[in-house]
Amino acid sequence: MHTILWQMKAESEDEMKCLVLGGCGFLGSHLVDGLLDEGHRVTVFDKVDRDTKNVSHNLDRIGLFGGDFTNKSHLRKAIRGMDYVFHFISTTDPQSSTQDPIYDVETNVVPTMNLLEMAKSTSVKRIIFASSGGTVYGVPDEIPITEDHPTDPICAYGISKLMIEKHLHLYHQLYGLDYVSLRFSNPYGERQDPDRSQGAVAVFLKKIVRGDPLVIWGDGSVVRDYIYVKDLINACLRAMDSKQTKHHIFNVGSGNGSSLNDLIKVMAPIAEKEIEIRYKEERRIDVPVNVLDISLARKVLKWEPKVSIEEGIKKSYQWILQKEDR
Repeated sequence: MHTILWQMKAESEDEMKCLVLGGCGFLGSHLVDGLLDEGHRVTVFDKVDRDTKNVSHNLDRIGLFGGDFTNKSHLRKAIRGMDYVFHFISTTDPQSSTQDPIYDVETNVVPTMNLLEMAKSTSVKRIIFASSGGTVYGVPDEIPITEDHPTDPICAYGISKLMIEKHLHLYHQLYGLDYVSLRFSNPYGERQDPDRSQGAVAVFLKKIVRGDPLVIWGDGSVVRDYIYVKDLINACLRAMDSKQTKHHIFNVGSGNGSSLNDLIKVMAPIAEKEIEIRYKEERRIDVPVNVLDISLARKVLKWEPKVSIEEGIKKSYQWILQKEDR
């Protein structure tokens, strides 16, 4: 079953019809905000039983399509008449994908190939894909990591993201289907689910609010590039607006590295609490360091992050506090 609800309005000359696959999620819902703020017409595609709380403030301004990403009929109806498709759906994370790589391919890679096959003969001008700069490169040869760094993922999640990028390139070469693949580092911010295994900032902050100990795999020295969600969304909007067609892959991060121990040092004074930490054996799927070189996005997309890690964590902490008080 699927439903589609349109809030009709007069189209302007600059208005584009945008489909956000996974638009009820953490990143997708912020993208919906950004697209609406720029005056575009937005349809959200997500699971029928997906909680719409993240887009509840926009329900009277968007189209809402409940469907199954693996269902060709649902996809075909959703992309009909769209100018831009933002692919933010992922059914796995680095740990779950490695536990069941066949499911990862069946629910992420294959449906995306169906999407590309449909999109090549439609009105779709560009597909913007949420890739993973944190996993597609594997263990880096040098830091910061540029877009032309070798791609040797050490988790199935990174492999499936890379497979999708390769198919996007193939359909561009064969059929002229335009695309941009944005290799996100480690996004964080309001609406990130603190109950998932992915997303250290949200997970840590919720435990701090509740007075629970923080569990860290390894000794806390693992370094990641954390980017605040609204900075990331601005990069997505610039990728949509960009007129150039030479570059198709961009790193999107802060360009700075923070270890898990560094995060805790930032969080402690913001929360004004003592934090208990429990260290466990390191995981084989975690690369030791990942910091992205974002100079290409700065140059071509005219984009750069503006929110510091301290400011972003403070905003995230306030959101977690409000969520816990409800």
